[in-house]
Amino acid sequence: MISWLLAPLSYGFMQRGLLAAVMVGILCAIIGCYVVLRSMAFLGDALAHAILPGIAIAYLLNGNLMVGALIAAIAVAVGIGFFSRQGTIKEDTAIGILFTAALALGVALISSIRTYAVDLSHILFGNLLGVGVADLILTGGLGLLVLLVVILLYKQFLVISFDPVLAATLRLPTNLLRNLMLILLAVTIVVSLQTVGVGLVAAMLVTPAATPTCWCDGCR
Repeated sequence: MISWLLAPLSYGFMQRGLLAAVMVGILCAIIGCYVVLRSMAFLGDALAHAILPGIAIAYLLNGNLMVGALIAAIAVAVGIGFFSRQGTIKEDTAIGILFTAALALGVALISSIRTYAVDLSHILFGNLLGVGVADLILTGGLGLLVLLVVILLYKQFLVISFDPVLAATLRLPTNLLRNLMLILLAVTIVVSLQTVGVGLVAAMLVTPAATPTCWCDGCR
C-alpha cells in the first residue's frame, strides 16, 4: 500500500508539484494570519483578480506572465495604500474602485487575445503538475524574501495588527508598514498563481488562518 501511494512521486513533475504546494501552503498560511487579523480578506481576493491586466499586457508583449502579474499586483496594492492613507477614502472603498477598474481592464485586454482560453487558463485555475524548475526557483526565492521581511518586522507587524492606536503612540511608521504589508500580500498572491490559480488563492490565504479562531478565543 505504501509503495502504491509513493509510486507517483517517482516522477519529476509530481515532485516539483508537491514541493511547490508545500511552499505555497506555508507562505499563504503565514501571510494569511495578518490578512485575517487586519480584516483584509476582501483585499486578498481583490488583488488576486486585479493582476489580470498585468498578465494580459505581459502576454501581448511576449513577456514573462509572472513578472507582469507581480508588477500589476504591487501597483494595485500601492494604489490602495495611496488613496486610503489620508482617510478621505476608506480602504474598502479604495479596494473596490481599483479592483473593479483593474478587473475590467484585464477582461478587456484578455478578450482581445483569441487564444486566451488555452494560454491563460492556468493563471485562473492553476497548473500544479506543470510547475517547472524555473517556477520552483521563483516561488522559493520570492517566498523566502517575504518570510524574511515578516521575521525582521515581526514585532512591528504584530503591533499594527492588534493595536493600531498603540502603534501610532509608539511612533511606528504605520503607513509604511501598512503599504509594505500590502506589497507582501501582493507578492504572495503572485507566487501562488502557478499552484492554485486566481480562483483559490483567496481561500488559501483566509481558510488556514481563520481555522484556529474556532478553538482559540485569544485569536478572535
